[in-house]
Amino acid sequence: MIYTIVVKTLFGLEEVLVKELEVLGIKNVKILNRAVEFEGDLSDVYKCNLHLRCALSVLVKIGQERVQNEEQLYKYIYSIDWSEYFDLRKTIAVSVVTVSETMNHSLFLEQKTKDAIVDYFRNKFGDRPNVDVKNPDAKISIYLTDDTCNLYLDSSGRALYFRGFDKEIGEASINECLAAGIIQLSGWNLTGELVDPMCGSGTFLTEAYMMARNMPAGINRKQFSFMNWNNFNSVEWKKILNEAKAEICESKANIMGCDIDPEALRLSKINLYKLDKAHDVKVVSKDFFTSKSLSDEGVIFCNPPYGTRIKLDDAKGFYKKIGDKLKFDYTGYTAWIISSDLSAIKFIGMKPDKKWILYNGQLECRLHKYSIYSGSRKKQAYR
Repeated sequence: MIYTIVVKTLFGLEEVLVKELEVLGIKNVKILNRAVEFEGDLSDVYKCNLHLRCALSVLVKIGQERVQNEEQLYKYIYSIDWSEYFDLRKTIAVSVVTVSETMNHSLFLEQKTKDAIVDYFRNKFGDRPNVDVKNPDAKISIYLTDDTCNLYLDSSGRALYFRGFDKEIGEASINECLAAGIIQLSGWNLTGELVDPMCGSGTFLTEAYMMARNMPAGINRKQFSFMNWNNFNSVEWKKILNEAKAEICESKANIMGCDIDPEALRLSKINLYKLDKAHDVKVVSKDFFTSKSLSDEGVIFCNPPYGTRIKLDDAKGFYKKIGDKLKFDYTGYTAWIISSDLSAIKFIGMKPDKKWILYNGQLECRLHKYSIYSGSRKKQAYR
């Protein structure tokens, strides 16, 4: 059966997501706002959940109806044969996104939707599913405009940026999907040197390592919501999973993370160990401002403090020091720096090759690419 599938992502990563889908053989993808849409089958749903690095969730459309008020919404939801999708022993949760001027109370709309689903099961089977807002078996997602209800089943469940290895979160960590998107925007060839000089809890490191080994983003996840659907094809899922595992390779990259915070280093090491006990990523205690480059070329990914969750006494001076260090000691490198401090990032002191608007959580950020051209300073070993 062919479905309309919507994959949600972060603002600014829609085109990266399209390229990821093309690698999976999915074509004719339509770009939406913070999402993409295409036609596909359940096999495509499984592949998207397993492989996509920039995806937040994969939604499968199961209906669309004209509704103009809450009662019409209730009647439409009640009319769906929910037992086709999951049984009453499954827990449920509902999320509603509305851009309707008349139906604009999302919490009330969620309650009406839950009432309709519960009433359907109770009237048909004499029993009802329970609600579990934290970890539901079946997740129903609704998008409302002024006159239309688009009804989806969320095939992912927990957001896909949870990679499945119980990651330890730092004080000002970057979202996994965002880090993966930035690495893909960079065009990194998965080999050579990659450095995160302020690595924090190591998100750039774990995402880069998974890419270098061709490890699917969801390879460590044990649960997706589609596994709770009545039409779950376990044979097809195991086939897709085994094919993906067979494609995992050894890393040819030289990946290094540095930080001056002992707690950040501890978290990075823990997260890399949880991801792969045999990883070859180097994590060292090092002050970026006293460091030297490892080789004549490489790529740097940096998520420096924004001054929001980690305070800076002199943000502009701090960012100027970053620029000076890059210019004098990292010539031949390409640096990718993301920050929500839009005034301080200008003090990097180099003209960026390109800029992107991205979001890290609710924070509007700028991603800048800097090509650091060779100067007169002789290269020194990083020590």
